[in-house]
Amino acid sequence: MHGREDLDLVRPLFRTDWLPDGMTHRTCASHRGERSLIAWEGPVTGPMAGSRVVSVRVGPAVDLTATRRGWRRGPDVSVQGRTARLDADPDDGHTSLSWEHQPGVAVTVLGTNLSRPAQTLGRIAEGLVWTDHPARVPFRTVAAPDGARWATTVLDWRHGRWHRARCGYRVPGAAGPHEDLTVGVVRDATPAAGMAAAPGGLGAYRVGGLGADCAAEVVVLTIRGLAALGGPDGALALAAAVRLVDRPGDEAAWLLP
Repeated sequence: MHGREDLDLVRPLFRTDWLPDGMTHRTCASHRGERSLIAWEGPVTGPMAGSRVVSVRVGPAVDLTATRRGWRRGPDVSVQGRTARLDADPDDGHTSLSWEHQPGVAVTVLGTNLSRPAQTLGRIAEGLVWTDHPARVPFRTVAAPDGARWATTVLDWRHGRWHRARCGYRVPGAAGPHEDLTVGVVRDATPAAGMAAAPGGLGAYRVGGLGADCAAEVVVLTIRGLAALGGPDGALALAAAVRLVDRPGDEAAWLLP
């Protein structure tokens, strides 16, 4: 669906060897030039106020002086042989650990509502493992609309198993910062088939029957994306073309999108 040059834009890649107990939900995302992970306590679909949250971002260096106004600067610490900056926002319960992994590429590990946050973030940071393997997905390649270019791959995990996998695309002439449509699969989907779209055609188009309690899913996020698909019928047709890999429960069998 996209070229190898797109995948190269999200290096360096990483995985975590350790996260605090109880963080049963996580989302991993690969964007152009950035990779991120967010983990939190379930059973909700997303982090809620007061819950413990951890995120890791690897991407272009940013000006922390501007983004951390009002935060308290802590002592510098060593992470994987590099000097890392510790900042805290005690009013909102945030703590961050940031360092330059390689020239122009920064890592930020951010925690919210953690006990012993500096020690916890340090352990997460030391446990990051760097890899050259791009994100893979448990479904087979389908043909995206002509001219659509990959923008992101996102994997959601619940209680140790994948819950949703999707790739986002931008169509020619896209003006917004985000993708115009996504293609993927979702587990335990409700409804398992049909569409849950707004009157204008934006929303989710699903086709069931994939096995493993999964439905194929095309989500239309912009009018431009809907036009590129040829309208609702085109969105459903693209969803109908999605197939799981032979062993969707085995990450070794997953494919590049």
